[in-house]
Amino acid sequence: MLDVRRLRILVAVVEGGSFTAAAHRLQLTQSAVSQQMSVIEREVGMSLLKRLPRGVELTPAGEVLAAHAKSLFGELSAIEQEVRSSGTEPAELRIEAFATAGVELLPPVVKAFREQHPGVRLRLSATHGDDAFSRLREGAAHVVLVWGYDFAPQPVDRGLHHVALPDDPLHVVLPLDHPLVDAEEVALADLSGEQWVTRTHRAPYEQAYETMCRIAGFEPQITFRAADYQSLQGLVAAGMGVSLVPRLSLAAHRKDLADRPLAGRGFARRVTAVTLPEAQRSKPVADFLEVLRSSAGAG
Repeated sequence: MLDVRRLRILVAVVEGGSFTAAAHRLQLTQSAVSQQMSVIEREVGMSLLKRLPRGVELTPAGEVLAAHAKSLFGELSAIEQEVRSSGTEPAELRIEAFATAGVELLPPVVKAFREQHPGVRLRLSATHGDDAFSRLREGAAHVVLVWGYDFAPQPVDRGLHHVALPDDPLHVVLPLDHPLVDAEEVALADLSGEQWVTRTHRAPYEQAYETMCRIAGFEPQITFRAADYQSLQGLVAAGMGVSLVPRLSLAAHRKDLADRPLAGRGFARRVTAVTLPEAQRSKPVADFLEVLRSSAGAG
């Protein structure tokens, strides 16, 4: 009988790409992860992972086992949610979302959902970067909201259910004394000689601003990289430079800043709600997705 705990470690290794990444996520030592993988290989009687100089790669047998393990954890999570929903205790729905979703996208959804399901405990938390999909499979989250830039979409995980929501277009932000502040829309190429304030991103979007500017035909002169959109907008308002920000981050409008749509070919973040396929059998999950689709479409 295969040990479920070892299967979770295997999935963590596969999703993290290495023993080190899996150990960090599971709060284990790298040695412990390696030992557990050796044990499960002895249990199945064949090699599951190819140890490479940098990371690991699945063998054909490893691919089969990892796929079944992911499916198993999805089913376990769905069973847990169904049991909770059918019991006497109120159900709980765990949502993880990127930061700017909490500014404008989620508040009306949360309000409408709570009116429909007053007995469901709704818990919201920030997404955990690369671990978001793993947390779905582990049952730590029922729905996660993620985004990816349209000019470099991230691969779709075919083992999960993806609900596409309306794009979040990027806007130009300018200090109020900028020559283009009266324009209805601004072409990115018109900002080629400007100084830029940019937002730091995790992989694979570390060079997101440089990529967009290069598509427009120029190399940006970056003066500062901010850790969040609030700091970025404050620096632009102070005259440190110009920038691009997603529209969702502009819901709380500043009076000392101008924002304009991009002219011509714009850029956007593609927003997606992701669940386990089995989780949609849970009425709270299905209803939350429906409210999310309706609210996002109306917005």
